[in-house]
Amino acid sequence: MAPDVQESPFVKQLASSDRPTREKALESLRTYLSSNRQFTDIELLKLWKGLFFCLWHTPTPIPSQTLCTSLSTLLLALPAPPFAPFLRAFWITIISNYTSIPSLRLDKYLLLMRHYVRASFQYLKSSKWDRGMMEGWRNVMEGRSEGKERDGIERGEAGDELGPLSPGNMKVPDGVRYHVLDVWVDELVGVVGEDEGVGNEIGGMLMEPVARLQREGKGKIVKQRAREVLEDERVEEWMVAEKDKDVKSGSGEEEWAGFGD
Repeated sequence: MAPDVQESPFVKQLASSDRPTREKALESLRTYLSSNRQFTDIELLKLWKGLFFCLWHTPTPIPSQTLCTSLSTLLLALPAPPFAPFLRAFWITIISNYTSIPSLRLDKYLLLMRHYVRASFQYLKSSKWDRGMMEGWRNVMEGRSEGKERDGIERGEAGDELGPLSPGNMKVPDGVRYHVLDVWVDELVGVVGEDEGVGNEIGGMLMEPVARLQREGKGKIVKQRAREVLEDERVEEWMVAEKDKDVKSGSGEEEWAGFGD
């Protein structure tokens, strides 16, 4: 795929109404992404720009839903090295274009966001909750730059990137934060299921992006929405130990203590 990756024929073919054409294009893209080559941030941003508008021009609900599902499988097909960069490029593209999405097209992008929240949890589960993978995922979700300069990556005033749960980057629309918070527990619980490998420590790490948003978020409504997610009874057992520690330390119950960086 050349420099103008968003103009690649198989990116355009993903929006085709012909199922064999879509499946062939999807398989070509999976093969490309699963190769051993190293992708630059700019390449991945160009790719996601093409995929974003591929969905934009998919006119009817059923093909749009199918395309959202197909695009989420791209993440699951990745080897470990490009996982976080590919996910980062996805969220930066969504965040950068969110306010320009007209209301009649918004539902399919909200669905795509839900699919990517779920696919991220699925990928982490398939890695057996590898700590390095989870740290990379957390950096993406919270917009942490890791002290690195990345070409084409826009930053906020505090130096953080465009992560969907970035607490301090005012360039992230609250609409993105609200939707991610709305689907977080549903998708996490759906993926984790009865996985015995998820104890309080790993469960807490999976909830830490929400906990940090509740602690450091700039808006009262955002902080309240994050608190409601943390208090969901389905994940309460992951949070109770840390909450008790916070209360015993005398810091009160207004904010979660969170988990160590």
